[in-house]
Amino acid sequence: EGEEAHSTDFVSLVHESKVLNSKVFSLTRLQLLANIASLEGESATYRELKAGLELSDGALFSNLKVLEKMGYLKLEKVRFEGKELDAYKITQEVLEEWRQVRDWLRKFVEIGGE
Repeated sequence: EGEEAHSTDFVSLVHESKVLNSKVFSLTRLQLLANIASLEGESATYRELKAGLELSDGALFSNLKVLEKMGYLKLEKVRFEGKELDAYKITQEVLEEWRQVRDWLRKFVEIGGE
């Protein structure tokens, strides 16, 4: 009975995954989205993201550009200590989609951990 429930959960998980954007499923992109989404509408500078995620400039820049091109992030210019810095903010339209991805990942991990 437990194995049958597990199988049903997995099948429904596969069906749910069909509505998710597969381009977001890179560890770096998921980390970026999770960090920026946790700021609740605030933006994060390139420097903050680089320091927090310990990524190379190339990896960070290319993944930020992909997420920006996909419409997940919006680039803003902010002034800090007299300098203009790039800052990234998750778009309002994407927050709901991000929640779906996050919830799906939680379910995926729960089923995989059984």
